[in-house]
Amino acid sequence: MDKHYYTDPYCKSISCTVTKVTHTDKATEVLTDRTIFYPEGGGQPGDRGMLGPYSVLDTRKAPDGDSILILDPACPVKQNDALELVLDWAHRYRFMAIHTAQHLLSGLLFTMHSIGTLSVHQGQDYLTIETDRSEIAPGAIESVVLAANRKIRENHSIVYHNMSHSDAEALGMRRSIKVEGDVRIVEIRDTDRIACGGIHVASTSELGLIYCLGHEIIRGHVRLYFNCGEEALKQLLLEHGVISSLNRTFSCKAEEIEGKVATLTEAVSTLRAQNAALSKKLALAEIRGAVDGDCFCVIRCKEGDDLQGYAQAVEDMEDLAMLVLLPDGARTKWLIALKGRYEKTDFNVLIRPQLAKFNGKGGGRSPLFQGVADCNDEAQLSAFIDGFRSVKEL
Repeated sequence: MDKHYYTDPYCKSISCTVTKVTHTDKATEVLTDRTIFYPEGGGQPGDRGMLGPYSVLDTRKAPDGDSILILDPACPVKQNDALELVLDWAHRYRFMAIHTAQHLLSGLLFTMHSIGTLSVHQGQDYLTIETDRSEIAPGAIESVVLAANRKIRENHSIVYHNMSHSDAEALGMRRSIKVEGDVRIVEIRDTDRIACGGIHVASTSELGLIYCLGHEIIRGHVRLYFNCGEEALKQLLLEHGVISSLNRTFSCKAEEIEGKVATLTEAVSTLRAQNAALSKKLALAEIRGAVDGDCFCVIRCKEGDDLQGYAQAVEDMEDLAMLVLLPDGARTKWLIALKGRYEKTDFNVLIRPQLAKFNGKGGGRSPLFQGVADCNDEAQLSAFIDGFRSVKEL
């Protein structure tokens, strides 16, 4: 197969002849004598587009490295058909750029901070680079992003070298070569060299802009999220809009927003704690007013009440068999407490069968059980309440 995507990665269409067609339950797999469709590999997704009038849904790599076109299972394409291959160019070019951005970023991470790349994912929405570090020093990511954008402005060309395995290893690249035999080296001039079978843009200037979306710890390693080109600019403009809105809300400068948010978060946390304490106090008063001589009570709340206030209040009761029902639209939330002398009650034996009377689900661990029922029918709720009263008879 003539892999024209290597000799001219910017070619958008080409004539070809179908050399093999394989039908399976899931797809029609097609081989052609020449192709511009890059198969999935190295973190880069396969190309899609058209084979004559037929939609190419994906391109996968055959064991010998050829491009297998994936079409609909019912596709009527036949061997020896002479057709035109047409790329979904927006899809292809997007991933050429993302792949090149990954090389640039991984190279700079290594040369500037000795940070290695363990794995990458080139997704439609962003690029991820999983590093070999459990933590990265403050400012390191920013310095790499600044350097990457400087390389974009300097317009470094991307070139390819085919050489023997031994000659390639002698270059001392940042990553060992994973394949045997002759290798293809991708070089970003004056920046990075790496063995790679993917396709890339012709120069760094085509990346436009590289922007870091953030990072997280995955499997003990720092995973970095990036975007490039127009998508990076859109994200930057979106975040600028958010920051500008916060500037106006807090009447402060951008660098002061973090402190303002921290202060507000602390105040909200304090108010939540105060509200929880008040809810517990009110619930405890209601429980003490509702229990009978057997420390038994049923409480019917109104929608919007704080069910957790009742749960917290239980800790201040020595003996209690309590059912709390809280309407929630078409559903009903329920809370059951079995404490002190009632803790011997087997919830699964006595209570769980009663839940079926109003389609209730849930569980818990002594002394608290809770859940929700897809029901607010009064007759069914009354039947459940009557069943709960049986705990008094134990």
